[in-house]
Amino acid sequence: MKLDLNEIKAIFIEDSRKALWYNLSAMAGIGFLLVILFFYVYLPVTTHHGETITVPDLEGMKIKELDTFLEDRDLRFYVSDSSYDHRFPPLTVLKQDPAKGAKVKVNRRIHITLNSMLPPMERLPNIVDNSMKQASQILESYGFKIGKITFVPDVAANAIIKVFVNAKEVPESQLQNGFMLAKGSKIDLHVGDGMGRNDIVMPELAGMSEEEAEVYLRGIGLGIGAIIYEKDDTKELGTVFRQKPTVNAKIKVGTIVDIWVWGTVNSYQ
Repeated sequence: MKLDLNEIKAIFIEDSRKALWYNLSAMAGIGFLLVILFFYVYLPVTTHHGETITVPDLEGMKIKELDTFLEDRDLRFYVSDSSYDHRFPPLTVLKQDPAKGAKVKVNRRIHITLNSMLPPMERLPNIVDNSMKQASQILESYGFKIGKITFVPDVAANAIIKVFVNAKEVPESQLQNGFMLAKGSKIDLHVGDGMGRNDIVMPELAGMSEEEAEVYLRGIGLGIGAIIYEKDDTKELGTVFRQKPTVNAKIKVGTIVDIWVWGTVNSYQ
């Protein structure tokens, strides 16, 4: 059987079309398979899809401990900032991001703020003539600590008379001009006893509110000790009913006074 040229061309064209459809179908099938493998096999393996880790509490940890500690938990860290807090040793973690308890993916990097090696310098505020309570709040806000408190004869009750650093007086003129000191330093104070003498008679506090008693005691150069709460629904909440030392006892300026108050600690929260 003889085929002419046109018949031979038709056969080849038909075969080419079939081959083309076969190839396109095979490519589509392979492409679909690759997509399935990429999204459902490769990505879950490489990104640990669905796996999370609870971020541990790093605050207070030394930086030399972090590598091993976080590596064991499939986490990393990066020092993003530094600050200073006198409550922590140098080169310990002050803050972290994400915070403790957060859920993160494996190999997540935790950004930390590290405590500086050396405390920054800060201006010591002029607290002369301020009350003891005010001075305490001001010094704390500047990052300083109160050291030794000495009551001295002066008519200014419970007021700051002199300021000392390392046993040396810092004159008020220096405080006004700007006296620089390392944060966390202890500040010793001379405080007026308000009476010009060291002996006083213990006043009666019964009937005062807890707040009134505290302010009054500080004003006459006495300290606040324990505050003991006793529950009695028939009594006025927050009222002082007992004290130690007792009324009219002769005491020294600076003596610590304990008070008993009607109510409970939860009553004031």
